[in-house]
Amino acid sequence: MSATLADLLAARTATAPDRVALEARGATVTWAELAALVGRARPRLRRAGHAPGARAGMLARNDPDTVVALLASVAEGAEVVLYDERTTAHERDQVAALAGVSGWHSPSAADHAAGPGPAPGTVPGAAGQAPYLGLVTSGTGGLPKVVRKHWGATLANAEHFAALAGYREDDRILCTTPLHHAYAFGVAVLPALITGATLVFAPHPAAPATLARAVRDSRATVVQSVPFLYRALLDCGEPPASAALRVCVSAGEPLSAELTDAWAAAVGVPLRDQYGATEFGQIGYAADTPGGPLRLVPGIEARLRAPDGSWVTAPGPDTTGELYLRQPAAGPVAYWGLPHLAEAGHVDGWFRTGDTGRLPAPGLVRVEGRTTRRISVAGRKVDPDEVERALLAAPGVRDCRVAAPPEGGAGHGDRFAAFVAVDPGVTEAAVRRHLARTLSSYKVPTRFHLRDALPRTRTGKVHLARLWQEAAAAPGQEEQEENA
Repeated sequence: MSATLADLLAARTATAPDRVALEARGATVTWAELAALVGRARPRLRRAGHAPGARAGMLARNDPDTVVALLASVAEGAEVVLYDERTTAHERDQVAALAGVSGWHSPSAADHAAGPGPAPGTVPGAAGQAPYLGLVTSGTGGLPKVVRKHWGATLANAEHFAALAGYREDDRILCTTPLHHAYAFGVAVLPALITGATLVFAPHPAAPATLARAVRDSRATVVQSVPFLYRALLDCGEPPASAALRVCVSAGEPLSAELTDAWAAAVGVPLRDQYGATEFGQIGYAADTPGGPLRLVPGIEARLRAPDGSWVTAPGPDTTGELYLRQPAAGPVAYWGLPHLAEAGHVDGWFRTGDTGRLPAPGLVRVEGRTTRRISVAGRKVDPDEVERALLAAPGVRDCRVAAPPEGGAGHGDRFAAFVAVDPGVTEAAVRRHLARTLSSYKVPTRFHLRDALPRTRTGKVHLARLWQEAAAAPGQEEQEENA
């Protein structure tokens, strides 16, 4: 896509000035109003240093003020680095050092307060959109990474995804996850600009019942969320069924067949899996059959690498390997401040995803697990995904995460641990007995940490780093003997 964000805003303003562009907590902003707000914000942000060639840090929230500040800063030619407003000062300092930003801007109504600006309904000329922006990975297992994203490839990826998912200009896209992450950014925020759809921000944070009411009351036609929230919506006692709803996108962690079936039965709309990564944006989408292979988003190329390091030249439905990707329009993956990571992640120009999968037919991909999560036990490999599936089948187990501890980190004495959210009365002995009936003895975790619930990031992923920290701070436990 050759258009810039300023081009897209100008097009929306010219063709549908009175259509609602943004909606949050019942308040609406039309495309013409959005253009006027951006016009008023541009000189203020330019004075704050958001100028051509500058790299500007922006602390994002899911609200119109953040969208206005993003559009204004990009129109001024700045390279924007989006990060979570709720992060700590230490985390912000880490990211600022990596990305090379001198400070962080918190968007607010003051950015676009009444004052000198362009005439209503007009968009001033852009200073020239910078070629890159920065998105920060969640960093749940270690230090964050700032991915250098190519604007042209990022917009093209969002456009291709919107077409694959069947987005329309009359859609109302309900955004339920943080917009500074690649998932919401490429599945909700940018597609709204590209198609002219209305971007609706769900209440955040919100109890499942509140979110379920938001699905209904917002008249959303598209919902973007994660499996954890979809399950919570089903379990809250207020089914989020809506006559308007037609597209439900899920990403962030594997989507189970049980959840897919339960959602379709309760809501009447298929729950479609999406596979993505911050480095590439949207990679694959279940455009054809829920639960089936994902269709690669145009512009993304994939290939498999065998365990011996050779490329699989004739992949098929029965061939499993490690997935490698490339996005020719964007060039090689790059991280600001950590160039060695990107260099180490490429082989022959292809980027290692750390995922295992299949390429069952041209243009299709099936993701099966993570290679980088595999655990070595007495020389044998354990796939945590397999152990987690077995745990989730145990009576009274609601959620789980299986992992080896971070090297040198808290809990390093544990070789193989399971963090398990269970119902009251469920014991470790009962869980172990279930696994002993299901798995080989070497696949049973060395240590179990039973909890009421597992902490999660704002994108719905299990916060593994926090689990290890809490395990290390807990009173000492006698380590169970491993069955080898």
